Amino acid sequence: MFSKRMSFSALCVALLTVCAVFPSERSQSAPGLTEVELKAVFLLRLPQFVSWSDQRSATRFCVTESSEVSALLTDMVASDPQGRVVRTVEAGRVNECDVVYGRIDEDVRVATAGALQVSDAPGFASEGGMVELKRRGARMGLVVNVRALTSGGLKASSKLLQLAEVIDE
Repeated sequence: MFSKRMSFSALCVALLTVCAVFPSERSQSAPGLTEVELKAVFLLRLPQFVSWSDQRSATRFCVTESSEVSALLTDMVASDPQGRVVRTVEAGRVNECDVVYGRIDEDVRVATAGALQVSDAPGFASEGGMVELKRRGARMGLVVNVRALTSGGLKASSKLLQLAEVIDE
C-alpha cells in the first residue's frame, strides 16, 4: 500500500512539473514517466480543468476497454480515492460516467454527451471527440475540440486551452 501511495504521489508531482513547463513549451513531457503513466495522470487531472454545466465533480471514470492505462488508473484511484471510482464498461453503460476513456465511436459519443470524452486514437478530436491524448515524438500533448465540449455541456478552462492544440474554436 505504501508503494502505491508513493507512486501516486510521484506521478502527481511529475504532472505538476509537466504543467509548470507547458506554458513555455506546449507539449513538454515529464522525464522518467512512461507513456502509459502520463496518460493515466492526464486522465485524473483533466477534470480539474473542465467544468460541467450542472457544476458536478468528476468521480466516475469509465474505460471502454481493458488496457495498461485502465489498470494504472484503477491503481492510482485506489491509492487515493477521493470519492472516485474507475470501471471498465460496455458501450451500453457509458451514460453513467463523468469521464470516458478508450475507444469511443459515434454511438458512444452520443451516449456520453454529458461526460468528458478522452481518447488516444489518432484524429479523435478532429472527428468530433472532445479531448485527444496525442503523442508527439517523445512528448505527450492534448488536442481539445471546443465545439464538442460545448455541445456536451462542458467548458474547458483557459489554462487547459493554453496547454492544448485547440480545434473548432
